Amino acid sequence: MGANNLDGPSKGDGHMAPHVLAMSATPIPRTLALALYGDMSLTQITDLPPGRIPVETFIIEGNDNGFENVYKMMLDELEVEGKVYLVYPVIEQSEQLPQLRAASADLEGISHRFQGYSCGLLHGKMKSDEKEEALRRFRSGETRILLSTQVIEIGVDVPDASMMVVMNAERFGIAQLHQLRGRVGRGQRKSKCILLASTTSSLNRLKVLQKSSDGFHLANVDLLLRGPGDLLGKKQSGHLPEFPIARLEIDGNILQEAHLAALVNIIL
Repeated sequence: MGANNLDGPSKGDGHMAPHVLAMSATPIPRTLALALYGDMSLTQITDLPPGRIPVETFIIEGNDNGFENVYKMMLDELEVEGKVYLVYPVIEQSEQLPQLRAASADLEGISHRFQGYSCGLLHGKMKSDEKEEALRRFRSGETRILLSTQVIEIGVDVPDASMMVVMNAERFGIAQLHQLRGRVGRGQRKSKCILLASTTSSLNRLKVLQKSSDGFHLANVDLLLRGPGDLLGKKQSGHLPEFPIARLEIDGNILQEAHLAALVNIIL
């Protein structure tokens, strides 16, 4: 959940703290930091919903050979009635960031490569009715490949979507990638998530997603890598200089021990 979703006064009595239940598959660094500091209580759900099959995750370097392998995996999935998400970091190509794959720019090329399989486009700049129609077509099977930005991260449920390919996966946080990965594997099909990284240095960072499907563990990794952000403001990640002696993402166990000691003293 973002900072704007969690902050702000109650619309009721301005003198009372609101009762809030915030739910997240993988809390962003700032949200996790607030929970660890004691601003929120924390409850973990560690089991998959009944009947869910774990998603198989692949980390592939985004070079020519990597793309050819991914396209073959996509074709294999489509031939057995699968549906595929292609997730992009941006909508349009940018002169400032020419290395990033863009959803709109890739639509024609993907449609040409996978002739016989209808492709759709979904992004945040589309009107609400256009987004709903794009998702309706994907759910019904009229569209078999959906090119999208991270707008599908929350609230999208297509049970028979069986593959996700994330372009330029190094541009996304670990928690965000885990949240995106949750869009597949929601039905009875064995599903795959492929993370294409355009830089060799990012491959090691992404491998944690191959090793773990524990959202809370991945959120802690994200906190360690990206920092807690501004706890008194809106910045959702980053290493800030307010606490020069200890860092939450490294020394959090000391904070937890202090919480437990304080609770024991209150009870006694």
